Amino acid sequence: MEERYIITVIGKQTVDGESDKIEVFTAGDMTVEDGRITITYPEYPEDRPELKTETTVTLENGVLSIDRQGEMSSHLILEKGKRHECLYNTPMGQMFIGIFTDDIKVDLDEHGGAITAAYQLDFNRTVVSYNEFYISVKEK
Repeated sequence: MEERYIITVIGKQTVDGESDKIEVFTAGDMTVEDGRITITYPEYPEDRPELKTETTVTLENGVLSIDRQGEMSSHLILEKGKRHECLYNTPMGQMFIGIFTDDIKVDLDEHGGAITAAYQLDFNRTVVSYNEFYISVKEK
């Protein structure tokens, strides 16, 4: 993978009124083709940097999909105003989670930009967390 962009990911999760924030800064790539935007980047956990996770973010026709391949793989689908059931793999096994997307904002072109999203995660239709993320893409 050619790494022509600097990718910044900021995620915030709120569970039972307690918030947690993560930030990832990495090099990655982005393609814009026929109305489809694809961003790819690696992630390395601070406590175990040998465990690489490859993330692919795809935006097409207002639907944002996030595929993560690694120790904890997942496939998430976000579409404003809709709920999707998605597969999430953990070291203890697979589980399905519901994702209801409150909002998605996109300001991206081939030179970079940003995506923001707000969504709720649920198990058995009971909301367990409120989430927000921001992805910034800048040319190197």
